[in-house]
Amino acid sequence: MKILKRLIIQLTLTIISIILISGLPELIIKKDFSSYLQKVKGVFVQIMHFNKMIYFNQGQERMFFPDIIEPYLYSLTILFAALIIAFCLAQLLTWCTSIMPHFIRAGIKNVLTMLESLPDLLVFALAQLFIVAVYKHTGVLISNVSSLGDERIYAVPIICLMILPFVYFYKMMVLLTEDELAKPYVEMSIAKGMKRLYVLIVHVTRNTSEGVFHFSKSVLWFMISNLLLVEIIFNIHGITHYMYHDFRPVMLAACLILLVIPFFLFYSMLEWIGLRFAKRGEVV
Repeated sequence: MKILKRLIIQLTLTIISIILISGLPELIIKKDFSSYLQKVKGVFVQIMHFNKMIYFNQGQERMFFPDIIEPYLYSLTILFAALIIAFCLAQLLTWCTSIMPHFIRAGIKNVLTMLESLPDLLVFALAQLFIVAVYKHTGVLISNVSSLGDERIYAVPIICLMILPFVYFYKMMVLLTEDELAKPYVEMSIAKGMKRLYVLIVHVTRNTSEGVFHFSKSVLWFMISNLLLVEIIFNIHGITHYMYHDFRPVMLAACLILLVIPFFLFYSMLEWIGLRFAKRGEVV
C-alpha cells in the first residue's frame, strides 16, 4: 500500500511538472509571471476535461480524443520496440565483450565514445542514405523511408531511434561490468568452481542491473525528445504530429503526459519486481 501511495504521488508530481513546463513559453515571451500562472491554470483545466479537448489541424478544429488513439499507439510501439531492442542488444554484446582480451575491450570503448558524439540528425540521414544506396545497387527495398497516407513504417524509425540509445547502453554496461568484474567475489566464485561465463551472466549482471535501470530513465527521455525528429523526418503521423502542428501549451502538456504515463507504469512495475526479488534474497 505504501508503494502504491508513493507511485501515485510521484505520478501526480510528474504531471504537475509537465503542466508547469508547458507554460514556460508564455513566461519567456511576455516576461509576466501572472500571465504565466493564468496560462498554467488554463492548461490544467483543459487537461482535467481531457475528453473535451480540441486540436487544430490545418486551421480546422477536431476532437483530440479519440483522434489521438491510433497515432498514440503507433508512437508507443516505436518507442517501446526501440528501447527494448537497444537494451537487449547492448546487454548481449556486453557479455560478449567482457570475455574478450583487454586491448579489444579498450578499442570497443574508444569506438563507442566516438559514436556517442554523433549528432542525431546525421544518424537519421545516414540510415536513409543507406536504404537508398542498397535499393540503387541491388533493387531490393529494405524498407520505405517515408510514411505515405495511412501507410505505416516500423523498421526504419525503430532502428534510427535505437542506434544512439544502444551506444549509450552498451558503453555504460561495459563500464559497469568491468568495475564489477574487478571485485573480489568474482575471483572467489571462479575459484570455487563456477564458470566465468555463469558468474558474468548471473551474478555480475544482477549486481549492475540497478545502475543500468536508473541510467535507462535518462536514455528514455533522450528517446522521447528524438521521437519528434524521427516522426518529422519519416513523415510519421504519430503523437508528436499534434505537438508541432498545434504548438499550444495544452497540446504539449497532453502529449507529454500521454507518453510519460505508460513508461512510468512500466518502470514502476520493474522496480516493484526488483524489490520483490531483493526481499526474497534477503529472506533466503
